[in-house]
Amino acid sequence: FDFDPVSAKSVSAHVAHFFDPSLISPGSRDSLNQSEKRWLDRIVMMLWGAEAGELSVREKVETIKAGIGEDSDVDWDFEEPEEGIKSQHHLWTDEMMDQAYAFYRSGQRKRNNQGEGCRSLAVMKHKFGWIKCGKDIEAITLYGKSGVKPTNRNAQLHKLAANLDTEVTRLIDAGLEFHDCNLQDRYRVTSRHITKIVSVKTNRDKEKTKKQVEDLQMKVEAIVAEHPDICIWNCDQSGLVKEAVGKRTLARKGEKKVEVICQSKSATTSSITLLPIIGSDGYLKPKQFIQLGEPKGELPQKGCFSDSTMEIAVGKSHIMGKETAKQFYKKVLFDGFTPPKLLLLLDSWPCFLNHAEIRSAAPPNCLLFILNIPPGGTSLCQPADLSFNHQLTGIQKRLKGVIMARQLDYKVSQRNKLLKFVAQLHFCMGADRFKPFIQYGFYKGGFIIDRPPRFVSPKEFIFGKGSMPPCSICSSRGCSICPRCEKTFCVHCFWVNLHRC
Repeated sequence: FDFDPVSAKSVSAHVAHFFDPSLISPGSRDSLNQSEKRWLDRIVMMLWGAEAGELSVREKVETIKAGIGEDSDVDWDFEEPEEGIKSQHHLWTDEMMDQAYAFYRSGQRKRNNQGEGCRSLAVMKHKFGWIKCGKDIEAITLYGKSGVKPTNRNAQLHKLAANLDTEVTRLIDAGLEFHDCNLQDRYRVTSRHITKIVSVKTNRDKEKTKKQVEDLQMKVEAIVAEHPDICIWNCDQSGLVKEAVGKRTLARKGEKKVEVICQSKSATTSSITLLPIIGSDGYLKPKQFIQLGEPKGELPQKGCFSDSTMEIAVGKSHIMGKETAKQFYKKVLFDGFTPPKLLLLLDSWPCFLNHAEIRSAAPPNCLLFILNIPPGGTSLCQPADLSFNHQLTGIQKRLKGVIMARQLDYKVSQRNKLLKFVAQLHFCMGADRFKPFIQYGFYKGGFIIDRPPRFVSPKEFIFGKGSMPPCSICSSRGCSICPRCEKTFCVHCFWVNLHRC
């Protein structure tokens, strides 16, 4: 995609005037290009959320003590010593270091109980002008013990390259056949596309997070052992873009620029929030929570599509806050069927950490346990994130692909059509045939022991083999298979008219 340039000055001026109209007007909103308008909307929504207490900024600072540990490499030399003097170790010769080490050990002052002599830094600097700091003396003593000359990274790489060149030259002169892929094939290494960028802190915290997840799994196991008939539910917010676009497609070899068509470019970056409830026995709560983001924080007077399977909340942002969380507890989580014994697995979203608020909405006769998944542990053990949520986006992409390929007059990002899609999708996911699929998320997360029976994923069943025969209602070209009655339907009958059986 090509993006318009963004002027920080213009965007910040409009943001300031938006919250304080008494300031000098920076001009009409139309003076901004599309990229600047999107930045303006995002910043305003974030500030609104912060002002309402719906957004918070969390930062974790971890102090790392620097020092030489037992695993330190004695051959390694820092390119920037503490004194700020650039290392010259790679320029030292063996003769220079032998003389310096012998002189250092000839000192009368004893360094330790072993009787090793030493001299002060001032004496060493006076005797050898190329010694500049304490790091140099440390390097010399390490050389005296190991016999290996310290050097910097570039010198080490040059030496490695020279040794490799010598070996390659020997093989060529000997007329032997060799390839650079032998090492890759033998040890199964190759050049790969980087799929995720992880900070140093995240990488350090990986083992800590893994330990916290294991502790959580043990707590769940203990609760289930004490209450064998308890139900385990998981609630996880999932952002669903209004128009999903795949990340890969087929193209000619050598193509540097690959473009794909969408109905609305802005809809590919705008989302709604879904909050379904799944159970470890394959249960899917008949009602789901949906948060819409509207510019004025309210729906138009004509309203929007809704049915008994969804509870819709509206705000200036699609991000849930404290008030919408309360609405979710009362109207969805504890509305309708609530088991007498319930264990809730929730992530570490701030509203989910307020257990008192959740308990206040629960029925009085419900024995409720609440456990939070540790920060960073969602991808490791969150049941909905391990299975359920991925299929929602996958089905949306597949349906959008069918609509674009058949050139149907159906705008997937339009509010009512999007809500109809979400309602029909929830209807499909609640089919009995998908219970093992829902259970699999709890099994993969380590919360149930027995592996669910094999299953066909919802996306592959709905759009898989047998989905193209004529529609069982209007005889048009088929598109989807209903997972409940297993009949074939076209886009209009299934996703627009919302087939029920």
